Amino acid sequence: MSVLAISSITVYNVIHMYSRIILRSIKHYHINPIIKVLIVSDFLIWSSYQLLAPVFAIFITDKITGGSIEAAGIAIALYLIFKSIFEMPVGMYIDRSKSEKDDLYTALVGTVLTALVFFMYPLVDAVWQVYVLQAIFGIASALAFPGWYSIFTRHVDKGKAGFEWSLYDVLTGIGMSAAAALGGFMAEEFGFGVVFITIGCFTLLGGLLLVVIRNKVYSK
Repeated sequence: MSVLAISSITVYNVIHMYSRIILRSIKHYHINPIIKVLIVSDFLIWSSYQLLAPVFAIFITDKITGGSIEAAGIAIALYLIFKSIFEMPVGMYIDRSKSEKDDLYTALVGTVLTALVFFMYPLVDAVWQVYVLQAIFGIASALAFPGWYSIFTRHVDKGKAGFEWSLYDVLTGIGMSAAAALGGFMAEEFGFGVVFITIGCFTLLGGLLLVVIRNKVYSK
């Protein structure tokens, strides 16, 4: 086993042990069920994203025709640009309704669309295709983020906002760090295709979890 593999597994084990300690410590702490589902959903989604973080530029330079470090930078910029263009209009749109159903469904659609982007990545072989997928990824994130934030903000337990936002941040941070440690190992041992499919599956699972709370969010 390579040094990279040993290091990745060691980091993962330490983070996994730490996360179990945190989860045990809050097991009996009262938290709104909607908040729990939202945290678990984002834990799965954001953790899976970080599998790609250490190797995205390598994927573009090594596996894509005409790929380069510059192309990787442009791809990331396109994601951020399209997300920034569409996110505020989506937020304004869902604010027009007093129901949370539109918040939930835009978040669900955006997350499922994100999963489809990652499922498509193993099929790309040209830089322009990467750019198109990154633009779609940005639009998908613009759909997903406002609804998620809106529901989370409304359902934070009174007097526990600091704790619950911190809990969200800590757990997603732990998951992201563990995934980042494993991403390079997975790409080297199993190939980029496995990494993309894994991200797509966990993103889809995180999105489908939102269906669990469809009857708990406010209808008006």
